[in-house]
Amino acid sequence: MKRIRIDEKVLGDDLRHLARFTLPGEVKGAVSRLPWTPEDRAAVEWLRGRMEELGLVPSLDPLGNLWGVWDVDASESLVLGSHRDSVPQGGAFDGALGVMAALAVIRALRKAGHRPRHNLEVVAWNDEEGARFGTTLFGSRMYVGALTPEVVVNMRDTAGVRLADAVQAAGYDLQRMRPSATLARIAAYLELHIEQGPVLEREHQEIGIVTGVGGIIQERITLHGTRVHAAYSGGDRHDPVLAAARVLHRLAVVEADRNRMRPRAVLGVTVGRVELSSALVNVVPESVSFTVDSRAPDPRDALAALESLHEELAAVSTSGGLSMKTAPLNDHTTLAGAGVRTEPIRFNADLGAVIRHVSHDLGYRAIDLPSWAGHDAMALGPRVPTAMIFVPSVRGLSHTPSEFTSDLDAGRGANVLLHTLLALDAAP
Repeated sequence: MKRIRIDEKVLGDDLRHLARFTLPGEVKGAVSRLPWTPEDRAAVEWLRGRMEELGLVPSLDPLGNLWGVWDVDASESLVLGSHRDSVPQGGAFDGALGVMAALAVIRALRKAGHRPRHNLEVVAWNDEEGARFGTTLFGSRMYVGALTPEVVVNMRDTAGVRLADAVQAAGYDLQRMRPSATLARIAAYLELHIEQGPVLEREHQEIGIVTGVGGIIQERITLHGTRVHAAYSGGDRHDPVLAAARVLHRLAVVEADRNRMRPRAVLGVTVGRVELSSALVNVVPESVSFTVDSRAPDPRDALAALESLHEELAAVSTSGGLSMKTAPLNDHTTLAGAGVRTEPIRFNADLGAVIRHVSHDLGYRAIDLPSWAGHDAMALGPRVPTAMIFVPSVRGLSHTPSEFTSDLDAGRGANVLLHTLLALDAAP
């Protein structure tokens, strides 16, 4: 019997077409598709049309998640998907690959004349990135009941627009955004995604079987000193910028020490935003504020990095005559200490075993590895059987216009997704 396969060229063409739904005037290759915008609405309408072409019944739930359903009147569903939004000036594959690969799976099944035993559902989650309002995993967390409208209603974007107003302007009703009561129907949730890191490419692997998502701790740190003119004696200054430089150097040393002599990194520490209270070239700013994102498969490593940072902060504040403040970032995950903590998520081991078997059966080189980034699968994982599949990102790049995954690699991942679904659908 001929094996059902994905048409990787059509999948690649679909990805390139979806990338066209972006803020006008972006640099070449960039995708800026934020939630509650005309760009997102246009993408939804195009995706809805693709679903209808494949015989799926599309619907947009009150949360802004787009669903396409192949209903065979079964009691349970197998759900495939990912998110459709991007970060500002992001790439064409993060999230989008999982959505278009799910549709490619349906296309392959229809072409082969296959009739599933389970209902099949494709979902394009809304606002996974949280890039506009800081509402990370908005669509999926709201869907499973891990987030409620009351928590986010007054969040504002950089232009000062309230989330509630953006939702209303986009034609949605915030008061109807309530958790779904139908999670029991989901027999499994599968998400294909680019790795967003260098491991698969560096180790010449074609498929990643994702074991889970590591712990993430985020906080904002502010150092206050004294604003003075550049003529002020250097030895008498209370300079928060130089103190921050010392702290950040310490972070780099801690990260390097923990990752040294290990085959794969165990800790990643990122300073993503730095803000000064002055932009003058001849003034020592009164304060400097920066964010720290510490993440690791073992949350103890992420926490240890933050503890080392706090020790260094105390030392530089005392020696430099500064005051400091730490605060959680504006997110709505579990608070732990001074930072925002996302607890580690372990994906379903039985589903992972199926993905591993399928990958080897298809002749693909595959390894187990954790995810260093958050995904909608995190929201589903504690509530329904969940698994993720990674494919390589060229040079590990993501959240940039340079983000790229070849049609060949995307097709391999989609084939694993397809045959994992077939295995689950056939299981008693």
